[in-house]
Amino acid sequence: MYQRPLTIQKGVRSTIQLQFKNSDQKRLNISTQTFVMNVFDPTNNTLMLSKQLDILDTASTTTNALKGIGQVTFTEVDTLEAEPKNYRFSVTRLESDGSYSPAYTNTYYGVAGTLEIRNDVYPALKPSQEITNFQRNYNATALKWEYSTGNLRANPEFQAGTALHTVAFYMTGFKGRVLVEGTLENSPGTYSYFATLGTKTYFNYTGVGYVNFNGLFSYIRVRYIPDTNPTTGQNDDTTYAGTFDKVQYRS
Repeated sequence: MYQRPLTIQKGVRSTIQLQFKNSDQKRLNISTQTFVMNVFDPTNNTLMLSKQLDILDTASTTTNALKGIGQVTFTEVDTLEAEPKNYRFSVTRLESDGSYSPAYTNTYYGVAGTLEIRNDVYPALKPSQEITNFQRNYNATALKWEYSTGNLRANPEFQAGTALHTVAFYMTGFKGRVLVEGTLENSPGTYSYFATLGTKTYFNYTGVGYVNFNGLFSYIRVRYIPDTNPTTGQNDDTTYAGTFDKVQYRS
């Protein structure tokens, strides 16, 4: 893999392609291999994230242009909380015995490259709203418990017509549905109209999910409905449906 500094933008989807070559600068066949890109903070030597590469060099590849090409995609959520600065990255290869070996970045056996995260697209981003305590409400029609963030201010006065919003969900073994909703009302109440902006369904999911949407809204809210335990008939059983831990919202 030939070394060069990489640059991606904070809070937006970014795709990077890596070219794998041997010491003679010849393209390598990586169609049957698995690689992982690790990004870490050199200041405190902590891992920020790991992303598996999508291998474009497949067994069915007919063009030499894709030989030795791996691709990694950073989603909006991956860099949403990252401080704009220089990070280090390494790429490791999965071996047949389950261990990982380094993919060297140059002929001097360097194993780390430089990845800069910049904040040029949205230079005035505000801190995310973070919600860890959720309102609990029983839906007598659906016979299920529902949980809500309550109304979150969307700050339309600071938005352009195509304003980007990002909502991230943090879950542990969660089973159920998540709905992101928005309203134009200035003082939404119990019976105010909220439009559905995104719906996600998860089954035993641990990690971070997200919804992006555009538009001007006065408030948004996130609701989640855990799946019903078929044994007890209840949907407030965290042993069965897991936990919905946190919401982060940025407008």
